[in-house]
Amino acid sequence: FYAEAGQTGEAVKAAEALAARNPADKKAQLNLASMYMQADQMDKAAAVMDKLRTAGQLTEEREYKQLYSIYANTENKEKDVIAVINEGMSKGILKPDYQAYLALAQSYYYSDQIPQAIEAWQKAAPLSKDGETYLNLARVLHSEGRIPEAKQAARDAKAKGVKNPADADKIINLK
Repeated sequence: FYAEAGQTGEAVKAAEALAARNPADKKAQLNLASMYMQADQMDKAAAVMDKLRTAGQLTEEREYKQLYSIYANTENKEKDVIAVINEGMSKGILKPDYQAYLALAQSYYYSDQIPQAIEAWQKAAPLSKDGETYLNLARVLHSEGRIPEAKQAARDAKAKGVKNPADADKIINLK
C-alpha cells in the first residue's frame, strides 16, 4: 500500500515491523528484502536474503537469482556472488543458464580467479544470444597467452554475430 503511494520509507518501516513480528515467516522476510531493494538499501536486502539462505529457506530459483543479483550490484561482493551461484547450482535449484554463468565469470574475473572465469565464460558463450560473450572470452584467453583458444573463440564470436567483427578479426589474425 505505502509503496504504491511512493512512500518507500513508510513501506520499509511496515515491512520491517511485519518481518520482526514473524521472523520465521519466509514470505515476510522476502517482502522485507524487496522493500529494501526498492529503497536502494542493497546491503540490508542482502543481509535478509543471506539469513534465509543460511537457514536453508531459499528454495526457488528466483530467490537465488535475487540474492546473487543483489551481490553482483554491490561493490566487493564477488566472492558472495560465486558462493550463492555455486550453492544454488549444486542444490539443483538454480538452473545453469546464461545469466548465472555470466555473473559467475565476471565475479571470478574481478576476484582474479582467471581460470575459473574462463571456464564460466566457456559455459556462458554458447548460451548467449550473440557472439559478444565469445569475444570477451577470446580477449581473456588472448591476455592469458592461450592464442589458439582465443582465435577459436573469436571465430565462434563472428559466427554467432558481433557488433564489431573487426575486433574478432584482430584476434583471429594474430601471428
